[in-house]
Amino acid sequence: MKSTAKQESHTRPASYAKSNWRDLVDEVNTNGEVVVTNYNRPAVVVVSMELYTKLKKDATAKDPLAALREEFDQRFAELRKANAGEKLLKIFAATPAEIAKAANDARRRKSR
Repeated sequence: MKSTAKQESHTRPASYAKSNWRDLVDEVNTNGEVVVTNYNRPAVVVVSMELYTKLKKDATAKDPLAALREEFDQRFAELRKANAGEKLLKIFAATPAEIAKAANDARRRKSR
């Protein structure tokens, strides 16, 4: 597969893609991608299987939400525990000073 970063994107109209699919597939396999237009506007990009696999692997490996999702799942699991209701009632009844102290304590514990 050729690198598409330094070359211009190849563009074909949708009518070409419809009537010349095999040629389009050959072009994609040669160039890595082809932009398909509809009324001269980019509509979709057809990419080679090799490029698709690489993009999907990279996206999975560098998922920016993975850590956030993991933290959310851990916190949500806490809410499913038997005494979670009591803890929530205690939190909602806390004064602003108590909430600030708890937040500062948690920040200190996290930075250790």
